[in-house]
Amino acid sequence: MPAYIADSSVFIIGMPLPHSPQNPIITTPDVLSELKDMQSRVAFEAAVDSGMEIEAPLPHLVAEIRAHARATGDLDRLSDTDIGILAKALEHNGILYTDDYAIQNVASGLGIETKPIVQEQIRETFEWGRRCVGCGRKFESGLRTCPVCGSRLTGYKKKRTRI
Repeated sequence: MPAYIADSSVFIIGMPLPHSPQNPIITTPDVLSELKDMQSRVAFEAAVDSGMEIEAPLPHLVAEIRAHARATGDLDRLSDTDIGILAKALEHNGILYTDDYAIQNVASGLGIETKPIVQEQIRETFEWGRRCVGCGRKFESGLRTCPVCGSRLTGYKKKRTRI
């Protein structure tokens, strides 16, 4: 039975996950730093008291997640916490509970199963690029300003795939 991997949104929304010895709940230490209000911190502590495991992500899997997120153009949309959660889901071949669409987009490409909490699950995956608002040239993700004219770059969907 797979592990359940809990993103910050599980605690922010306060939705407890079902757990059992066959389905442990796992999160990373960085998730706690994203919890700003008392209610979400209390939900986190309650999960810890109920047996949730807190594990740091493995560095080689973090590197793999970063490489994949760079390829899809999602790297700029993911926090270090998001990347760690994805690495933990990959490590345990777990089910990742999240409402974050960028996390779901990257997870889909890596074969990680996701479950939404309150939002609808994504129905399409995207590869993102960057487009200059000045001259209209297109670039890969990672740049913020156009190297040709110096204008701001915005995101655009390079490729869309239905799930």
